[in-house]
Amino acid sequence: MTATSVNCALSYADVQRLLADPSPEARIATVSKLVSDLEGGELAGPEKAIATDILHRLAMDAEAAVREAVAWQIHNSPLLTDSLATRLARDIGRVAFPVLRNAPCLTDDLLLQVIADRDAEKQLAVAGRPEVSSRVADAIVETDNVTVIVRLLRNDGATIRDATLHRTLDRYGMLGAVNEAMAGRSGLSLAVIEKLIAYVSEEIRSRLVERHRLSPVLVAEIVGRGREAVTMLLLKPLADSTADLEVMVRHLDRDGRLSPSLMLRALCAGELDLFTIGLGVRAGVPVETARLLVWDDGPLGLRAIFEKAGFPQALLPPFRTAIEVVKRMDYGGRDAGREDYQVAVLARVFEECGAVEERMVDDLLLQLFDQKSDEVIERAMERAGMPFHPVRAAR
Repeated sequence: MTATSVNCALSYADVQRLLADPSPEARIATVSKLVSDLEGGELAGPEKAIATDILHRLAMDAEAAVREAVAWQIHNSPLLTDSLATRLARDIGRVAFPVLRNAPCLTDDLLLQVIADRDAEKQLAVAGRPEVSSRVADAIVETDNVTVIVRLLRNDGATIRDATLHRTLDRYGMLGAVNEAMAGRSGLSLAVIEKLIAYVSEEIRSRLVERHRLSPVLVAEIVGRGREAVTMLLLKPLADSTADLEVMVRHLDRDGRLSPSLMLRALCAGELDLFTIGLGVRAGVPVETARLLVWDDGPLGLRAIFEKAGFPQALLPPFRTAIEVVKRMDYGGRDAGREDYQVAVLARVFEECGAVEERMVDDLLLQLFDQKSDEVIERAMERAGMPFHPVRAAR
């Protein structure tokens, strides 16, 4: 390297200083000077080519600090070519960060490769890019890195599909950092808002009500439904122990939470012991008595225990219909065949009771939608000859 090789970009004194002091600090100072002269348009022809070549060589320097200096100096510069951006993006995290965060020329395919490297610093950089595609957002959620996911949710430039938001809530909705970050996003669908409300604090619910102009009454209903869905998950591990299940059910009864909707949820979910024990506890009769009354083939047993439990007789039709499906399929509450049962019972209940002109029944049926996966609901509605999201939901 001679003084004339780079003309005014690198003076003879600069070259001598580099030769005398090959430290990272000297090379970093050279990076700053090269970038300043190249961006300032002071170089042309062979001098510009030589200076550009030196810059590219410094981007491959053995010292990470030198490569990092190059990345920060040119991350938003026209000097950042596609090939140089790719090289820096695949470097270690501290070098790649400014390029991954800012460079617009990086393709989704490259970003997906970077995310797959499982480098948290790189993933954090990608999550905060000015624009993040839905493909990249999906990959970020799959990293299971909560810090990175929260950064993505706080990024207004990120395009996140509803399905991805639902998956995020299913996995991390109980974490305050996650639900608060999601609550701050604009343009959330009603389906996402409904699920989100069940997780967030009263303060954040108030913000959601104001931001999305929700009815406080609707929010209260959604919170109750979310609590019931969580209750079902908590009771699931107790299903094999009648004694433990009964203890938990009695606790729920003392809290006033053995509602008709929870009982219908249990019945349609295939949690038959929970349904039977729940009605027995609510009615104040022994479990075996409840079992005889609930599963009696005649019309009087279920009506009698409903009356004893204080449940409105107007709600009997969907329960009777579901019990008929249990008997017809000879379903005993096992995991084997559970999804087929759920599809069949939901289809039959909506088919038989969907046209009942009774508001309490209408409201009860609508609450079944948030207990199952979209796939189960969609199959059930298809079997019943109804659309996936019936117009009735707007009533």
